[in-house]
Parts: sequence; structure tokens; C-alpha cells
Amino acid sequence: MSNPKISVLLLTQNNENSIRRTLESIKGFDEIVVVDGGSIDGTKKIVGEYPNAVFYENPWPGFIEQRNFSISKASHDWCFMIDSDEELCSDTKIEIDRIVSLESPAPMYRIMRTEYYLGTALETGFGKSDYQERLFLKSRVRYTGGVHHNHTIDGELVTPDSPGVENFPRCFRIKHDEDYGMDDWLTKFPRFTVLIANEKMSRGRKVGGLTVFISFIGTFLQIFFKSFKEGKLGFVLAMQEAIYRTMVKLYIYQSQNFDRKTSNELKQKLG
Repeated sequence: MSNPKISVLLLTQNNENSIRRTLESIKGFDEIVVVDGGSIDGTKKIVGEYPNAVFYENPWPGFIEQRNFSISKASHDWCFMIDSDEELCSDTKIEIDRIVSLESPAPMYRIMRTEYYLGTALETGFGKSDYQERLFLKSRVRYTGGVHHNHTIDGELVTPDSPGVENFPRCFRIKHDEDYGMDDWLTKFPRFTVLIANEKMSRGRKVGGLTVFISFIGTFLQIFFKSFKEGKLGFVLAMQEAIYRTMVKLYIYQSQNFDRKTSNELKQKLG
């Protein structure tokens, strides 16, 4: 009997520089569901080179909505989620095929993702390689939450101790962008700052000026304590995260205290 078929779920938006690596690593699957949020580069053209890829254009509605939209377009019972800056290791593909052929598989599986910074694999400290929910039965699983999404199984929120979730052995990996570094972080920084800040504000988050002021030092010390063994790399990671978290709070603070009308008036006065 042949293995159950699998739909790969892949979200894209202006990923022409990384998506070919991803597609090459998953071209052996039965179906690749590509959901694009509005690319203006060559992403769509590259996807069109792969006969098992189906391209859907869906203007960006938010992370959770886009993830669930991709599930709705999957043709097969099993779904495997991968990002457009990742690569699936060949032995992990073999293990996925074995898992979905089990007589009584779990509804969801976590797979280890290897994190990198300029070619260095991060196995300890902040931002280290860790398990992520990636393989699941579409009839039982949905995304929920915000930018940092969660999952539900049969409507119940997934927790670290959920009985319906199992882990692949650590040796089976998904590899993040091996060349990821400061340039990539700076490219994503403005968009994610605004996304996270708006998500927090939608849940009623408020921030005082003192909190913004002390956020940088507090976050830096917290992160560097986790990553000081990484030396200079740990310093860079701690600085990046401190800047990011502080800017999220600063964005919330200015949104609370300066409405759009006031902001426009200030722009006019400043020329």
C-alpha cells in the first residue's frame, strides 16, 4: 500500500531570494500549496517552475488567517508547514513519510529547526534551535493566536504537555537560513515591530514611558545572561533583541499618546 499523500503549506511574499532553496527541498512531496500575500518580485515565476506547486494569491490578512487559508486549500489529509527561508533535510523527508504511514499516528508532530547566525548553528542560548509544530492532520488542527501563533487540536489549545503532540528525534531537522545575519534582521525589523505592537494593542496592552526607558537595559541583561557563552555573537543577539522589544514598546507608547491627527500636525510644523 502506498504512503498517505501530503500537502506542503508554504506562505510567501517577496521571497525570490530564498524560495528556490525551499522548493528544491520539498519538490518530492505530492502537493505544494503556495499562498502569496502580494509579491511584486519574481516569487510567482519561480513557483511556476515546480509542477506540483499550486499558487494562490491572497492579500495579506494576518499570520493566523493566512495559515488557516493555506490549510483550507490543501488537497490531502496530512499537511507539512515550512517557511520560505527554510530547507527540509532529505532524511527528515524520509521520516515524515514513515510517520504518516503508521497505523495510529498522532494528530500533530514537532520537528527540530536549526537556527543560524552567519553560518553558526545556535544550539544554546537565546534563539537556539528548538522544536516547532510542523506536521499535522488538517481535519483536526488549526492555527490560533497572533504573530507568534499557537495551534488547536480538535478545538483545544495545544500546550507543551498535550497528549496529541509528539516530537521527531532531534537528528531530523528543518534548516533555517544559514546565512541569516544583521542585514536580514534589519530588513524584517520594521514590519515585525509594527505587527507585534498592533497585536499587543489589540489585546489592550498599554505602556508607560518608564517601561520604555528601562526596557532596553533590562532586555539586554536578560538575553545576554542566556547567551554569554556565545561571546561576541551572544552580545549581538542580546543587542538586537533589546532594540526590537524596546521599539515595540515605544510604538505602543506613541500610539497611546499621539493620535494620527496630532502626528500629521507635527509633520506639517516640521516641514
